[in-house]
Amino acid sequence: MTFDEDRARDRKDHGPENLAVPRKRALNILRRSRPDISIRRKRKRCGWTNDCARTIIGQMR
Repeated sequence: MTFDEDRARDRKDHGPENLAVPRKRALNILRRSRPDISIRRKRKRCGWTNDCARTIIGQMR
């Protein structure tokens, strides 16, 4: 329920499966970067500033 999936309108065909992949990837990236901070807090920070998002994306390997 992190990305508010219940309100998503992609219920037909392969839409839910196709969108589950990037959502899981985003959560995995957030989990691996700075484990001392909660995922909720990291998502909020990245929504506020692009610098935070760039930092987290830059930590991907």
